[in-house]
Amino acid sequence: MQPYKRKRRTRRDMFTLGGWLFADLLLGLAMLFAVANTVGQEPPTPTPTPAPDYLATAESDLAFEEAENLQTVEALESQIDEAAISARQTQVAADEVIAAATEAANSEATRAAMTSDQRATADAQATQDAVSAQATIGALATQQAQSASNVDDLNTQLATNVAQATEAASALDEMATQQAEVQAVATANADSGANAQATVVAAQSQLATSEANAQAAQTNSDAASAALANAQATSEASNQLIADAQATSAASGQQVVDAQATSAASVQQIADTQATAAALEQQVQLNSLNPASVEEIIQVNLGGVVGGDGDSVDEAIAELDSVLSPYIEGQNCRLGFVLISSRANDLGQGVALSNAIAVLVNDEYSELLPEPADGSTPDLASVSIAYPGTEPVGEVELQLFLSSGCQPAG
Repeated sequence: MQPYKRKRRTRRDMFTLGGWLFADLLLGLAMLFAVANTVGQEPPTPTPTPAPDYLATAESDLAFEEAENLQTVEALESQIDEAAISARQTQVAADEVIAAATEAANSEATRAAMTSDQRATADAQATQDAVSAQATIGALATQQAQSASNVDDLNTQLATNVAQATEAASALDEMATQQAEVQAVATANADSGANAQATVVAAQSQLATSEANAQAAQTNSDAASAALANAQATSEASNQLIADAQATSAASGQQVVDAQATSAASVQQIADTQATAAALEQQVQLNSLNPASVEEIIQVNLGGVVGGDGDSVDEAIAELDSVLSPYIEGQNCRLGFVLISSRANDLGQGVALSNAIAVLVNDEYSELLPEPADGSTPDLASVSIAYPGTEPVGEVELQLFLSSGCQPAG
């Protein structure tokens, strides 16, 4: 790296420096002469400040208010859209509930759709079914009574057979005794073998007959016992059938009661759902704006209304009553937005009159204002406009944007 070498000054550099010094000297002399020439003179007249442009200021304020009101209108429309969406969702849910309730209460809905003759026919059919069920129960009771009678008969027959069997056993015992006596006589009288043998044969034959009678009696007794068991089984089955029939009848009656209760609840639920849907539909209509405005014109005392004179304010309220009463007495009428234009000598008076009319509408006709979604106090959405330098002074033009479902009276 080479060391820094200082540049050597030349004569030309000295001439340049002298030129700059001479120029500075001339500039200082010129400033000195300029100051010397102004000594003893009066200061120049200042330029006056221009008067403020009130019209431009008012127009600017009006534009700002219009922008705010447009934002308010957009917010209201957004709330209306949200309310409409919520209403549609509620309607969908209501439709689902109605469909479920209709399916659950199909029979009741069918009955409601019937004529009086058809309902009478259905009631007669239900009565006939109940009578048939009762007749079935009666028939089962009769069958049970018959079974009980058969059981009594079989018990009687069984007792008779037992008595017969007892008699046969007694006869068998007597025959056995006689056989023993005959054998004793045969032993004692062996010499009369032929007669004794004949007697023994006769006795054995009589004994076999007695045994056959006893066996037949035992068979009849067993058959009677089996018949009695069958009769008892039949009686128990009949009792079970009667109990089942009675339980079925009770269950059917309970089902009828439950079905009627469910049907009544379903009908009430359908009515409540329809009422909710109607209320939501009305609320949507109240919160939806009709794009076609309605124009109303009133004449008031400008100075009195703006100044707060009581008589002038009462006259203004009477004028408002004359143009707003059809909407108060009508159905589903709400003031969604109002454009208030007043004629005055200057801009400020016109805007002040429009603002005063807006306050009167907000305070005196709150029933015409839409209810906010958050439940707060309703406020009138309006824009105040002035027609300065126009006649007649004190005339107020109301451009009303009403709810879409509004039906004015008359």
